[in-house]
Amino acid sequence: MKRYELIENLTEVYFGQDYDYFGETGAEIMAEYRKACTPAELEALRAEIVDFMRSHPDLETDFPRRFERPAQPEDFGSTIREFLESVLAALK
Repeated sequence: MKRYELIENLTEVYFGQDYDYFGETGAEIMAEYRKACTPAELEALRAEIVDFMRSHPDLETDFPRRFERPAQPEDFGSTIREFLESVLAALK
């Protein structure tokens, strides 16, 4: 598995151009994501996000260099940090 593959899948598929297929809010989208994943996959995504955030202090610059800019429903904030923190909260 390549590094940050789960973040890439989340941002391209679930929060990508057709995000509204999964829901209108971040909470709805993450509920669909959780249904599709095993507990181990959810924990692996959590670990990837924590690792990425620790390794990349300038998230607003570094994240778009690596990943597609995700659709960001209002309930998931307006910055990349807020988006990632919202995803982490939804994984609990």
